[in-house]
Amino acid sequence: MATGETAYVNSVREQLLAGRARLAEVLAGGQREHVDLLLNQVDDALRRIEDGSFGICEECHTEIGEEWLREDPLTTVCIEHMTAKQQRALEYDLEVAAQIQKGLLPPRDSVFPGWDVCYHYCPAGVVGGDYCDVVQDAQGALYFVIADVSGKGVAAAMLSSNLRAVFRSLISLGLPPGEIVTRANRLFRESALPMQYATLICGKASAGGELELVNAGHPPVLVVSRDGVAQCESENPPLGLFADQVFLASNRKLTHGETLVLYTDGISETENDGGEEYGLERLLRLVEQNGAACAVTLVDACRKHVAEFRGRRERFDDETLLALQYVPVAGMSTASA
Repeated sequence: MATGETAYVNSVREQLLAGRARLAEVLAGGQREHVDLLLNQVDDALRRIEDGSFGICEECHTEIGEEWLREDPLTTVCIEHMTAKQQRALEYDLEVAAQIQKGLLPPRDSVFPGWDVCYHYCPAGVVGGDYCDVVQDAQGALYFVIADVSGKGVAAAMLSSNLRAVFRSLISLGLPPGEIVTRANRLFRESALPMQYATLICGKASAGGELELVNAGHPPVLVVSRDGVAQCESENPPLGLFADQVFLASNRKLTHGETLVLYTDGISETENDGGEEYGLERLLRLVEQNGAACAVTLVDACRKHVAEFRGRRERFDDETLLALQYVPVAGMSTASA
């Protein structure tokens, strides 16, 4: 089999068999319009899985690619051999999806009581699997999330949008980050395919500088202060691996001017024309040099530096970076705990 006997192919087989059973029920009820054709397409896909031709374009005999098969397991041709009408429909759908995903992002730079916030988001393709959000609850607490769903393209974008809905719903309940991520993990497991997972950071910040952070398999949080840059490493596995996983939060208190920097590996793993990786050390130096700047200046400096390093090399992963600087309001205590 071209796509390999993977968990993905097994899950496709299960989905096709379940779909076939539903179609058979519709046929038994006497509703035959279009059902016969669809049933034949499902049977053909199951046959291709069994004989090893699933995922191979019938025109050029090359692999179609998992991303498109995830969207339409019944497809038999690659993008290059779609009809002009099919390609136009696909382009339109992607444009609409990109607009929707962009509309789900928070304002790029915002000021909340005690916090100055800014982010950079750039998908590798039309849509991406990174997710970034900043939400203030009814009690004034500031929640922030940055996530990276495995895979790329439309399938990852769908899951990241689902994560946003899940986190927004749980945040509205006023739950602590550990409970939010624990519940989100169970919901994510229900909607994701067996091989899909997400790394993320979920935090809750008060106007007084108190922080609760959950790092679920994500690159470390950078804490920028006058003394340099500290790293808060992950203490939890990614989302989607274990249904009964309990996620634990760490606590910290920031002082005036200290900044949190969160990023996805599309930043640290950017490659230049020579195949050299940008790396965490470059990011640490840049963040330390610009640590005294406001969140907007810091994010813009990082975005520009990464772009200059990449040069003409094509972006191969989504890029997301989020900065939150503690700027307490008058009368708020800034003493360290």
